[in-house]
Amino acid sequence: MSSYPTPSEYQEALQAPAVAFADPELQDSTPRTNALGLPQPITGSFAAVFPVTTDPGGRYAVKCFLSERPAQHARYEAVAEALDAVDHDAFVEFAYQPEGISVRGDAYPLLKMEWTGGTTLNRFVEDHLDRPDVVDRLVEAWARLMADLEDMDLAHGDLQHGNVLVETAGEALRLRLVDYDTMYVPALEGRASAEVGHRNYQHPDRTDADFGPALDRFSGLVVYAALRACAVRPELWDEYDTGENLLFRDADFYAPEESPLFDALAETESLRALTDALRTACYVEPADVPPLADVREGRLEPSQVSVSRSRARQGRDAAERSTVARAFLPATIGGGGVALGLAAAGGGLTAAAVLLVGIGVGAGIVATRYRRLSLVRRRRRLEQEADRFASTIRELDRELESLQKKRAELRTSMDERRQERLREIQAKALHDRLKHHFVREVRDIDGLTHKHVVRLKAANLRTASEVTPEAVEDVRRISDRARARLKMWRAALEEKYADEIPDALSPAQERRLQRYIEHRIDDLDDQIGRTREKIQTQRTERERIEDRLDEMPDLSIGRYVRYLLRIDTLPDRTEEPPAPAPRPGPESSTDRVPVPEPVDEDRSWWERA
Repeated sequence: MSSYPTPSEYQEALQAPAVAFADPELQDSTPRTNALGLPQPITGSFAAVFPVTTDPGGRYAVKCFLSERPAQHARYEAVAEALDAVDHDAFVEFAYQPEGISVRGDAYPLLKMEWTGGTTLNRFVEDHLDRPDVVDRLVEAWARLMADLEDMDLAHGDLQHGNVLVETAGEALRLRLVDYDTMYVPALEGRASAEVGHRNYQHPDRTDADFGPALDRFSGLVVYAALRACAVRPELWDEYDTGENLLFRDADFYAPEESPLFDALAETESLRALTDALRTACYVEPADVPPLADVREGRLEPSQVSVSRSRARQGRDAAERSTVARAFLPATIGGGGVALGLAAAGGGLTAAAVLLVGIGVGAGIVATRYRRLSLVRRRRRLEQEADRFASTIRELDRELESLQKKRAELRTSMDERRQERLREIQAKALHDRLKHHFVREVRDIDGLTHKHVVRLKAANLRTASEVTPEAVEDVRRISDRARARLKMWRAALEEKYADEIPDALSPAQERRLQRYIEHRIDDLDDQIGRTREKIQTQRTERERIEDRLDEMPDLSIGRYVRYLLRIDTLPDRTEEPPAPAPRPGPESSTDRVPVPEPVDEDRSWWERA
């Protein structure tokens, strides 16, 4: 398998579920279709999702992957085992099938997910902005869920509006989490994260190396702060909602001291402490973000309470001077002096050994501290985001090429489709006539007897329509001469009705075929247009990331070593690019900063593949 299928290729395969699926239940399923009766995929960056129904009353979302994910099978097995053990109602049931779907003769994996109702988190909040009591209940439900994840030693890895569903039952609210591609469970300890999460919810320093039970603390705090803000100041929604966030955007986390949203929240007394806690969380390492329960109850160390604006501008990296950096130069001079002293005393080999060990230890410490620097981590995260956008664009380009090829084939295959449709009509017309001729008639043919009628019925051949040459060959315990006479009987009937079988499409049938082709082309044109829009949106986002990378100072390990040796300085935050302006209000004529294509909030959760 050189590459995974495109969404349109999966769509073609799912027209025959009994052939496409390996799962017996899915083989009998009915995919949701569009106006043309074709399975309708909902596509995302890495998968296409097909809603299907099964008898009696089963409903699933079938997730088909567009590319190979790192250690995909092992990850899903570990996640499934962990979720089975905890049995928490926030998680939906799913089954990963390594060879679940066949496309063009090759088997590919799929995820069979439980269909769950509910409303995506941002849509639910928007629908209840005028009901602060409901939002308050949502705040408490979110806090309980975060506490439960902490207790279970689990992390979802990509908490964001599209992956959190809110179900209602009277006054009760239940939160459901979907999409477990980036989930952490203890069995995955030591692995890298498959993704780095939605940029509008994740710590700006998070990279694929951050993968542990504390992974959800920052995004959990972001969602909690946004929900509290919406309950207290619902008017902020109109100003800061983009369709791809809950008030906050990634620019707020990169430079919280310059964020108008942070300033607006800090103006409200009841939100001030929470705002300070979130601002501080942007500057500590992702793993050092405190649990939400500690933030709510005020169980924080003094260093976790707030970050002054002066220190924020200076940045976390400058604090390195008080630890490793302060000791590095004296340790280097001291180690060199010891080595020189040993060498002068005649212990050349010992001096060399001491020097090599010192260099090795020092290099390891420098490399470790360098990778932990905020500026280095942020560059790495941005590079990973840029790579993800580039990968998505490649997948969309593949889909666009596939759609354009199908469109061209529709245009050039009109004659072939006309002949195919004519053959279907001719076969039906012949069937309608031959189905009235029962096999007992063959007893009137010389050489055929009641015994042959019994053999035909035993093979489930009861009418002349069923007695095709191929079917006759499979009838057991009859002679070749009898087979030939049965075929002659069928051929004679075909000749009898030859004048009644149409040899061309009627004008009405021709118009229906033409309309079908035109509708298929219109549908493909719509898909091509949407795909092009997605490509442009992804390119815009990638360019935004690349611009931020270009403007961000590049801290090389050489400069860091010079800093440790007191002959250079680290870049401070004044060298970093300014944060983008917030989303303008409805009265503003300022162009809005591009964000990825807003999701259709009227769609169900599985439509956000």
